[in-house]
Amino acid sequence: MLPLLQLGKSSLASQAFVKGLIQGAIYAGVVIALLFLCLLPLIVKHIRKKQVKKAAAIRAKNSSKVRASQELEMSLKPEEPGKPIVTTFSESHILEKQDKRAS
Repeated sequence: MLPLLQLGKSSLASQAFVKGLIQGAIYAGVVIALLFLCLLPLIVKHIRKKQVKKAAAIRAKNSSKVRASQELEMSLKPEEPGKPIVTTFSESHILEKQDKRAS
């Protein structure tokens, strides 16, 4: 009869161990899920910062290329001697009168 009692005790011990192991695994899963959900906004924020930095670098690179091509186009256009590039209304009015008198 003693061997039967020992068998029953070991069976109860192994059942308790397996039950505790499963319960621990479930609790660990819940804790990991909660940590992930709490840290998710921080992870998203970090990823967005990286994307913004990359986009800013690409925009800066593209704008410098656009500026260089615009400067090249401006330098190829011949300027008329004697006429200012930017004129006010009164200056343009005076220049028109001079042109009419010269014609």
